[in-house]
Amino acid sequence: MNIKYCPIEGGNFGDTLNTMVWDRLFPDLTLHKEDMLVYGIGTLLDGRHDQSRKKIVLGSGIGEAHAAMPDPNWDFRWVRGPLSAQEFGLSHELALGDPAVLWPALQAGRGGTPDGPIGLVPHYRTWDSFDWVQVANDASMVVINPRQSPDDVVAQLQGCSRVMAESLHGAICADAMAIPWAPCILAHRFNEFKWRDWLATVNRDFSPMVADRPLVRSISKPKALANRLARLVKYKAHTRRPSLRAVAPATLADARQVSQALARYARQGSHFACSRPADVDRQRQRMLAACHAFANDYGLRFTP
Repeated sequence: MNIKYCPIEGGNFGDTLNTMVWDRLFPDLTLHKEDMLVYGIGTLLDGRHDQSRKKIVLGSGIGEAHAAMPDPNWDFRWVRGPLSAQEFGLSHELALGDPAVLWPALQAGRGGTPDGPIGLVPHYRTWDSFDWVQVANDASMVVINPRQSPDDVVAQLQGCSRVMAESLHGAICADAMAIPWAPCILAHRFNEFKWRDWLATVNRDFSPMVADRPLVRSISKPKALANRLARLVKYKAHTRRPSLRAVAPATLADARQVSQALARYARQGSHFACSRPADVDRQRQRMLAACHAFANDYGLRFTP
């Protein structure tokens, strides 16, 4: 048995959590001799799978509507949210939420630092595209690099009073630690479908802060042309933000505009909220019960 996840070159803390959560819960999982895959944390159910191989799903999700590929070798224990459940024709009872909340580091030091700064967690590819340290500084915020280790990201989140997250797992981790957070969209790759999928499990509306322009250091002429075309035809507008595809390098004035927009949004405390700790604990206990049943069914040791 092996964990199926998406290893990102250069790192992405949400995906990296897969290397920490499952080995702790199931110490002998990789010693299990049957040829099976365990689909864990992430958007992993969009069709890139071997239909002939047994696949156990522990909280993965899908990335857009009409992309599910059912086959008789799925064993769904739970999925990230009700949109994923619907696409696979599953009961909404299996829409338990994101399994990142099972990581022990998210169960201690709750509440953040009341007098700490406001944190900004970009998507890892947004992070690569521009100097977000300067953008955050100009907005009187602190940026958290999503390519760091999960331990480093969580330590920095705990130092924040509130968090603005373009990274889905930035929001999930803040929510699990009872740090008020708000979603923000800084680039075209923001996946609204997966956010809505998870948000439904924590009873949260989708009302993000949306930047009015993308920030990139540089862009090739062919890429700029392709992005102009994507904007024109509204490519993947049902899940992405084609209007935020860059068509030119950002100027200093562009960066100032985005910083000012972030600062204005962050000043309004009403934009920030998190789930009640009791609700997160209830969600976590349901996941642990599903993990226990999985371990029993496949003869694995389970160490919650």
